[in-house]
Amino acid sequence: MNAYTVLQDHHKVLKGLVHRISSTPATAPERQEYLDDLLVELDIHFRIEDDLYYPALAAASTLIAIAHAEHRQVIDQLSVLLRTSPTAPTYDDEWRSFATVLEAHADEEERDMIPVPPSVKITDAELEELGHQMATRIEQLRDSTGHKLRVKGRKSLLRAL
Repeated sequence: MNAYTVLQDHHKVLKGLVHRISSTPATAPERQEYLDDLLVELDIHFRIEDDLYYPALAAASTLIAIAHAEHRQVIDQLSVLLRTSPTAPTYDDEWRSFATVLEAHADEEERDMIPVPPSVKITDAELEELGHQMATRIEQLRDSTGHKLRVKGRKSLLRAL
């Protein structure tokens, strides 16, 4: 499995969770569970991009800078969402804003970085190895209790700010 497939598959996971959350009432207990799942997957996604995928595409520095800015935008909107009570009249608008920013980032990344720009020299074998590293990292983080606790702690911190 190459790096492109890993990223695209993980984008589908994120978008699937966004859809599941969107179709669940804001005050339903399972919506919070889905949101927690989304936060774990989002953290995993940013980690595989920041630690593995983007460094492999260092020659595409402008695109990587844009992607990092989009990550900050996603986190900023997530912070607003987490500080908004699900019973607040603005909650649905905040949710839609977050979902839009997240999905736009995934779509732009697929459009601009899959395949990589011509300035990036990477072989098919390197893409396969990178994809393997990314898929392995996803599974390690999903199985890590410490990672899940770290994400929950960050969620609490974002809510408190």
